[in-house]
Amino acid sequence: MTDVRPTVPTVPGLTGLSVLARGGYATVYRAVQESVGRDVAVKVENRRLESEGDQHRFLREARAAGRMSGHPNVIDLFDAGMTANGHPYLIMELCEGSYADRMKTNPLSPVEARDVGVKIADALADAHALGVLHRDVKPANLLISRFGEPQLADFGLAVLAEVRDHSITLDVLTPAYASPEMFRYAPPSPAADVYALCATLYALMRGRPPRWRDDVNPSLVSMVDVFGEPIPDVPGVPPELMGLLRAGMANDEMVRPTAVELRDALYAFDFNLSGPRPTAPSRRPVFSTPVRRPSESGPAPLHAEDRVSAGDTAEVGDEFAGNDEQTRAYSAPTAASPRRRRWRWLPERRTVAERSAD
Repeated sequence: MTDVRPTVPTVPGLTGLSVLARGGYATVYRAVQESVGRDVAVKVENRRLESEGDQHRFLREARAAGRMSGHPNVIDLFDAGMTANGHPYLIMELCEGSYADRMKTNPLSPVEARDVGVKIADALADAHALGVLHRDVKPANLLISRFGEPQLADFGLAVLAEVRDHSITLDVLTPAYASPEMFRYAPPSPAADVYALCATLYALMRGRPPRWRDDVNPSLVSMVDVFGEPIPDVPGVPPELMGLLRAGMANDEMVRPTAVELRDALYAFDFNLSGPRPTAPSRRPVFSTPVRRPSESGPAPLHAEDRVSAGDTAEVGDEFAGNDEQTRAYSAPTAASPRRRRWRWLPERRTVAERSAD
């Protein structure tokens, strides 16, 4: 793969391309999709995929991203392809802003962060149940739809970052929201997405990432050092919510909650505030275990003694898109790995029915 920043590309079916944002990894353009007369965003990789194998891998992962886009809190992906000179592109729903912009001027309240967290955790649960990872959850990848809804972006190009060169992997990840195991070149896992979402929710309320001492981005070396430091409280955030976020940012990935557990715990929070509870992010049940192609399959299914009983996840999560047993199966330990320890963060977890009865 060759890194060559493209000039304004020619993309079939699109006209009026103008730059929205440029980065070291890709350039985003605003354009008009002529066939249906709508404004769209097109993200074009700065690197060329010159080998046929790289191009096939991109298109395979783009199809996986297309399945994710059916979730109400995932950016819709309309099309994908290659420009004439080998730059991969994705044509997506156009959003006008991101939570990275929002947190710089007006950090979220705990209730708003809970609402966003429930919806994005549900999107991750859906992805993990299908064997797809995001790998770059951060405020800049949480966009705001024209209806004011949080939308998770960059599934396709984030998954494309699976490359064999570890130095490129470190270039692609965002250190402020990356889990400690990513700096050890550990294989990507759903636990890293959970860490990144909890770090993102923390930043949205505090206005800067966890353990950030000032406005200067630390180096990769110093980022490794700060993982041993405690995560400061955010003024005005209830201790219970801080405890949940700290559990999601545990240095040991084996004790973090799954995306389903994080979503359900956030949904069950009652801050005793006047603000409304979040609406259910998705009532799209998983009717059967998704069929995974070999390239998307995770490790072998759980052994019988490792499985979670249905009662453990039927409190809230059975009505949402993700399924915890499927999520666990994706991140299941192999026979040579230690069993996943049960996640604990509060001495008592009440169901929605119990809370409604109060």
